[in-house]
Amino acid sequence: MKNKLLLSSALISGLMVGGSAIAQTTISGDLAIAFKSQSYDLSGGAASKRGFGRESQVNVANKGKLANGMNYVAGFSLEFDGNARTSTTNAQTLTQTEAASISNENLYIDVELTPGTTITVGVDHIQNITREIPQVLSQIDHVGAGLGSNATNGVGANPKENFGIGIVQVVPGTGLTASYNYTPNGGDYGLTDQAADATTNDRNSAYEYGVVGVDAFGVKGLGLSFFKNKEEKAISTGTSDLEGRAFTISYAAQGFTGGYQQHKQNRTGPSETANKDLTMKQIAVTYAATKQITVGLSQLKTDNETAGKVDETIRSLQLGYNLGPVALIVSASKAEDVANTAGNDAKELGIRLSTKF
Repeated sequence: MKNKLLLSSALISGLMVGGSAIAQTTISGDLAIAFKSQSYDLSGGAASKRGFGRESQVNVANKGKLANGMNYVAGFSLEFDGNARTSTTNAQTLTQTEAASISNENLYIDVELTPGTTITVGVDHIQNITREIPQVLSQIDHVGAGLGSNATNGVGANPKENFGIGIVQVVPGTGLTASYNYTPNGGDYGLTDQAADATTNDRNSAYEYGVVGVDAFGVKGLGLSFFKNKEEKAISTGTSDLEGRAFTISYAAQGFTGGYQQHKQNRTGPSETANKDLTMKQIAVTYAATKQITVGLSQLKTDNETAGKVDETIRSLQLGYNLGPVALIVSASKAEDVANTAGNDAKELGIRLSTKF
């Protein structure tokens, strides 16, 4: 499904790092085309809409050995999100968010100090809090986000979106991989290589630590994760630290997969002057009916623990069909009290085609 293009030595012979030619460079990518139809009960359906969306990404990576014999991997990704919008005069316009979506993608240099111990420098690369339980389609990213939900898996400081340095350690004999990530500036995913961060950035440093388990503790099919992050309050606007934590647990056997996850944060952004405690709770079950067909059920509930205490709930039925190089996913969702607003109910039908190359 993923065909990698290997660049020949003739193409990269002019690229030198520390006097050694790059060992191997690969190019890969993916793209998705989605159609969504949304109907809202709010305002008698006045907010209803339908249309196509797209996302495409190109990944470039190389790997080899340093002069001292250590293994390294380095790479970057370019993501192109669809940003065309229809104005009130029905003319197609482009928003100005495309450049940001390109620049804050996965970029890194990893050096394996010893087998199982890796130092990584970069952005949007290290294992992090945004992990989810297995689903046919990410309910947070591909259903909730499109409906304007308050649900998110990038809770708290979410330092993986900031430039930083981290360490990843495989824990022998446990199926666990632990990590720690430090970022000096919140909201900084890299200026030019000639300057430091902008002087107007009043956010502080942040850290995140966590652990991910695959077939954890020798139990085949058991998946685990736990993460916690924290950023000191903003210099001029924040009234408290920005904190987030999350855990997931899942188990797969005989075609069935079930899981539960919880993400929690005390504020939804660094500039907020009051706490807004939100807890995202999700449960999902999938069943691989055949090698090509997978069905799934999921429920996402976002608890509002502050004023109003209106909870948001999204339920989805999903069907995935593997066509070999192309995957088709159909999802039908019902949402109640979207964005923790009473009576803001919606229904959505989504169709998604995706491929990797």
